[in-house]
Amino acid sequence: MKKKAFLLLIVIYLAFIALGMPDAILGSAWNLVRLDLSTSLGTLGIMTVIVYVMSVFATFNAPRLLKALQTKRIVFVSILFTGISLLMISRVNEFYQMLFFAIPLGLGAGAIDVSLNHYLAANYKAHHMNFLHSFYGIGVTFSPTVMAYTLRDNSWRMGYVYVGFILLVIALVTLVSFKLWKNESQEQRDESHTHIPVKEIIKTRGVISSILIFLFYVHVETLGGIWIASYFYITKDISFSTAALFTSIFYLALTIGRLLSGFISYKLHPNTLIKVGEGFILLSAILMNFHFEELWIYFAIVFLFGFGCAPIFPNMMFMNSQNFDKSKLSRIMSLQMAIGYVGVGILTPLAGLFFDVISIEIFPYLVLGMAIIILLLTLRYFKSIKSENQGSQ
Repeated sequence: MKKKAFLLLIVIYLAFIALGMPDAILGSAWNLVRLDLSTSLGTLGIMTVIVYVMSVFATFNAPRLLKALQTKRIVFVSILFTGISLLMISRVNEFYQMLFFAIPLGLGAGAIDVSLNHYLAANYKAHHMNFLHSFYGIGVTFSPTVMAYTLRDNSWRMGYVYVGFILLVIALVTLVSFKLWKNESQEQRDESHTHIPVKEIIKTRGVISSILIFLFYVHVETLGGIWIASYFYITKDISFSTAALFTSIFYLALTIGRLLSGFISYKLHPNTLIKVGEGFILLSAILMNFHFEELWIYFAIVFLFGFGCAPIFPNMMFMNSQNFDKSKLSRIMSLQMAIGYVGVGILTPLAGLFFDVISIEIFPYLVLGMAIIILLLTLRYFKSIKSENQGSQ
């Protein structure tokens, strides 16, 4: 790989660290935040709704955005706004004020996600995509770890300040790196991001199944990131800081799993990695229902949960470039992510409602049910794509 392409890859990986940082920080601190702001456990779902509605808006309109602006500019502005939003959240005194800053958080996340996934799918290889998403894992592991550190002093606000400043530094690095990016001419952008009606896209064989996989998978990953700390805090009677470490372990496993997937992808087909990951999620959900005396066993189960999630998103994303026409690629990816965010914006708040009304003890059963659905959809997707490829030969 040429030096310029390698340096750019480092910048892109840093940008994905920035994408991951805001996703886990609130869930890891929520047990203290909700007491400080005098709100209930389930209102975390409201924050989630706004973030993901904004992400849906950004991802659904990503082809238009990518047609109008070069990827590097989208990434820089999105990280900058996200960092500023986190700093502002550290100053809120009421929960409704936090909701206002959820708007730029969601818009920034959606714009970064689609633009960088499309850029790598078009310009790099499968192992680069796995490594990309492992850096997302670094971001979502690092921020709750920082939060766990500040929670020892009962301060969730300083956690937001530290992470917000780190994002501003990454935004500056992105700005300085502009010369490293490929020049995306207006003609190239018009060709790669042609507007195609949704009706036409969903008629493509395999698209509906792939969209549904993203719908339920993103929900499962978000369940782990947002609710795992609250589940163990409430059911195991542990401290705020110890509970936050469960979020860190989940995302640490996600990170390690994606790094390993990057190396293993040289030997194993992405489809195999996806099915293995789904099997690990199923196993972890089953084990979570058993009672163990030692806390480290639960940490191990949560690690298995995150490890199972690791290969699914990046390998599904990379296989888009193998299974679908290039002219449809950005539109299909934007729909997959938009529907995934819709699922999180609806299903995750519903989960919070169920936890409030019933009990958060149903968390493992919810994960188990979602994992079974994902596995069945995956088998259907692989079958339809195999049939399409055989028919075109």
